[in-house]
Amino acid sequence: MPDSSVPALDLSVILPAYNEGAHIYRNIGLVCQALEGLRYEIVVVDDGSTDNTFAESQRAASEGRPVYVVRHEINRGKGASLFRGFEFTSADRVAFLDSDLEIAPENLLHLLRVMDETQADVVIGVKYKQVNEFPALRRGLSRLYQMLVAFLFDLSVSDTQTGIKLFRREVLVNAIPRVSVRRFAFDLELLVAALRFGYRIVEQPVQVAYHRMGRLGRINLSAMFTMFLDTLAIFYRTSFWRWLNPSLMAKTWMVLLALGIFLTGVGFAKLLTPVIPPGFAKQFFYLVLLQFFPLPLRNWLILFLGILLVIVSLIQLNKIIMAAFARYDQENSSGPKK
Repeated sequence: MPDSSVPALDLSVILPAYNEGAHIYRNIGLVCQALEGLRYEIVVVDDGSTDNTFAESQRAASEGRPVYVVRHEINRGKGASLFRGFEFTSADRVAFLDSDLEIAPENLLHLLRVMDETQADVVIGVKYKQVNEFPALRRGLSRLYQMLVAFLFDLSVSDTQTGIKLFRREVLVNAIPRVSVRRFAFDLELLVAALRFGYRIVEQPVQVAYHRMGRLGRINLSAMFTMFLDTLAIFYRTSFWRWLNPSLMAKTWMVLLALGIFLTGVGFAKLLTPVIPPGFAKQFFYLVLLQFFPLPLRNWLILFLGILLVIVSLIQLNKIIMAAFARYDQENSSGPKK
């Protein structure tokens, strides 16, 4: 059991680091300086670095700073590093911060203030005022990605990728098990998971010192393609089809509902084509489109069958969904979430 005589920490900060040996020691010191006056801890996760990142991080810890160093033997990605670091945190509020300090650690204080003022569960940093400092190509690609995210997930945030975020511990406890992506798109899946659980997400502008070389910074075409595929995979995993894990019966009725809508449309529009394809397709459409019936009767039968499938499927899906919510209400009957 935790020692009740020890004051609770105000903040845990997780720093993922990969080949940051040239300045990780200095940057840890800057984070400590920015958080002076708070009860905090810093968890550095060396993600399989090939330089002296681990040794320099340990040097900072050996000087009495509240720093704990974790190491991956191989590079596993930023998301995996942050989630591993979370296992070693203890505060009720946990922050993610890129160890290169492209985002100044003083911004952590702003995120803490916003969380207190708004009672938000998640506060994410966004690059509002500094956006023009980024290369034009990167700005354009970021804008396109934001539009895709808004369309797929109804996630109304301006930037999911900025390397500073603040979470209430409960959010990460519930959301991390739902996250599969461990590299570039992990931020998005984590925020979508928090949204699905009903947590409140707010934004806070942060100052960013962009100093990466090239038109895209650290992002290359291969990483962009991987991130796009990850985003589509996240959409599938966070859709009704997977997120609520519907039963086989529910999935069957959803397929029948779609079939019913299709048949209803065909019946209403009388889109039965007189052209019959050869071979197996001919026999298939002959049966599916009821072409062994006279044309007027055929259209009315398809219309009736489509409407019947829609009505029955909706009734059955309603039963399944209401039963699922009834079980949820019973499991949470002790009272509303505080």
